[in-house]
Amino acid sequence: MVDKNTFCVAPWYSLYLDSDKTITPCCRIKNNRKYDYNQLDEYFDSSELNELREDLLNGVKNKNCASCWRDEEQGGDSLRLISNRTVGRNTNTRLMDQVENPEVANIKSFDLVLGNLCNLKCIMCTPRLSSQLLAEANANPALNARHGREYDQKDFDWPKGDDFVEWCNRYLPQAIHIKFTGGEPFIIPWIEQVIERIPDSQKEKCVLHFTSNLTVINPNLFECFGKFKEVWLSVSVEGTHETHEYLRYGHTWQKLASNLKLVQDMKIKNLILKINHVVQAPSYHSIMAMTNFFDSIVLEIRPIMLTYPKHFHISALTRHVKEKFLADTEDYSGLNKEFINFVRNATQENIEQDKTLTADCIKHLEDFDKVRKNSYKDIIPIDNLC
Repeated sequence: MVDKNTFCVAPWYSLYLDSDKTITPCCRIKNNRKYDYNQLDEYFDSSELNELREDLLNGVKNKNCASCWRDEEQGGDSLRLISNRTVGRNTNTRLMDQVENPEVANIKSFDLVLGNLCNLKCIMCTPRLSSQLLAEANANPALNARHGREYDQKDFDWPKGDDFVEWCNRYLPQAIHIKFTGGEPFIIPWIEQVIERIPDSQKEKCVLHFTSNLTVINPNLFECFGKFKEVWLSVSVEGTHETHEYLRYGHTWQKLASNLKLVQDMKIKNLILKINHVVQAPSYHSIMAMTNFFDSIVLEIRPIMLTYPKHFHISALTRHVKEKFLADTEDYSGLNKEFINFVRNATQENIEQDKTLTADCIKHLEDFDKVRKNSYKDIIPIDNLC
């Protein structure tokens, strides 16, 4: 028997690969990362994974799945529920056969963080996800202290190796869902070749998903998108113009807008293009300008509530600026109403200012400004943080 209140297909059908090459069933599980992608067979029959499976089958809310339990308790749509109705309903194997006899060959969903190769230095990011940030931090000891430790780039270069490309060529052709993130996946040189190796018959059943800063576009890669069941492209954007450029350091607003138009003009019928926006203190003032822009080019914004670094949370903002946002958005009824409502709800829940977070936020910005020779005061209105 399967307890539907706790059952999740991920430990049987899904694989998450983090930037340090460790593997787990999904991105929400942070513990028990003992295995890397080269140990897939050992991992798939490990005592840790089998214990998790037993719990989820039998109504036990395993502690490693706390993120999903919390999402569901708050009435949200957890990754567990999403996986069950997407991956779970679209496999070509009988569910109970895989439950009773788990086989690596039946893994159908791959969520791959391709190391930390990136061409930007996003101020809210970490060297684990940006080679540019890592290089900047190692050249500036004060930033290493800010990131909490010193990283070695060699620990994140594994996606460049032939063995990982061979691993992709071995396992991805069986997938019905593949997600590529980074770093920046569109600058990974072998992506196009790996995707081409997936048989056309499997492409027709497979959803391909990229999270990208859209600094670059590979036309040859985009040309093959039409062979897939669907392609989801989530573009990361933080405000508009100078705000976006300050937070996603190294990008330009002109290049982003130009590349978005280029993608839209391709008119790829199975491409679902959306915007990802991290709701955070440094870009809060630019939310309405960003929303109006994406309303004008008919693109939906998907909100992501910032969890790291903690001091960039909107709790660091003054009550005054949050009350003004609520007043300014009270009558908004545009395309991105769901996004604005999300930000309004988050604002109301965190209306009071946490001045300890404010001080930490300002110190973080000042540390990076000193290295980059710019000033957050030119970007963030003075009454947002004081």
